[in-house]
Amino acid sequence: MLIPFLFSFSVFSCRDAILGPDESVPLPAQHNSRFATILDSLRYTLDLPALAGAIMTDTGIVEAAAVGARRYGGPANVTVNDQFHLGSCGKSFTAVLLGVLVDEGRVQWTTTLPQIFPEYAGTMRPEYRDVSLLNILSHSAGFVRDPDFKLQSNTPKDQRAEVVAWALLQPPVVQRGQPLYSNLGFVIAGAITEKLTGRAYEDLLMEKVIRPLGLTTAGFGTMGREGLEDQPLQHSPNHAPIIATPDAHLLNIENSAGGLYMSIGDWAKYCQWVLACEAGRPSLLRAQTARTITKPVVVMDSRGGGNALGWGVEYWDEVGGRLLGHTGSNGFNYSEVLLMPDRRYGVIVMTNQGAGTVSNPIWPVVNRSIQLYLNGQ
Repeated sequence: MLIPFLFSFSVFSCRDAILGPDESVPLPAQHNSRFATILDSLRYTLDLPALAGAIMTDTGIVEAAAVGARRYGGPANVTVNDQFHLGSCGKSFTAVLLGVLVDEGRVQWTTTLPQIFPEYAGTMRPEYRDVSLLNILSHSAGFVRDPDFKLQSNTPKDQRAEVVAWALLQPPVVQRGQPLYSNLGFVIAGAITEKLTGRAYEDLLMEKVIRPLGLTTAGFGTMGREGLEDQPLQHSPNHAPIIATPDAHLLNIENSAGGLYMSIGDWAKYCQWVLACEAGRPSLLRAQTARTITKPVVVMDSRGGGNALGWGVEYWDEVGGRLLGHTGSNGFNYSEVLLMPDRRYGVIVMTNQGAGTVSNPIWPVVNRSIQLYLNGQ
């Protein structure tokens, strides 16, 4: 019996209008692949509007499918090219972007906050003066979980700069080097990419990570066009769909912490690339840089598991040894990734509905996908 991955995940609030739910989800159907049929059966059993899932190895995508409805109670119209929200599963993309900047010589993993932001070197709290990029990306800088103040500027880039100025004056919650999951840290990581380059985080990620990896469906904000159901609508835990409007998503400053969306196929392609890097075939990054991203900085158990850069690391012998994982949500979507580098395979699952009081609404799908790959069942 497997247990859900325990690495912390994000739940943010959404500020848009909620419509009343319809009566029921579409009945499950027989599909061309067994994997899609299993997904559809589980989608119905779990009472979710839509499910997307994939199994991949370090050499390719084994299965990728999307089933269900873009709107709860609507027709079964989801496609494999539809976009789903990654939530905090997107944190590893931010780590990869900073890895690219490391390889370009713009920064080092050991570079400290005063070196990156010299304008605050004399005013930041002394506890932050030894905080490095590694600390920030491994949730060991001491920052609170989320930013909590009123922004004054208008652009995400300027707002992230505001967050940095605010955060460096706040008392740390834990000492440097101790683990505390922090979305604020990844907002600051986004601001660091902007400080190093003078360009917006969103543009940098697209140029230096998304497009080089051949991902064509990725974006930030709300999936789909306002007033249409051309992409999966987000849903509250009681099935109410969220109208697709420009503000039906996280604050833009949080894009580097959990604002990314893409299709299941593109996410699978990214995860296959991670597995290939782990198998000793890196691209985009130098081999040492790729290894740094998936190596725990904060060790939290006797086997060496802990917080890597945008990843949690655990050891599950029953699924293949070392495991890279994360879960993600903005409160109205849910996603999970489990990569088993020692066995060179991985599983990802996404849905367009929030968790509510359920700790992990898609864990049965993750578990079944693993068993299907390992045992054919």
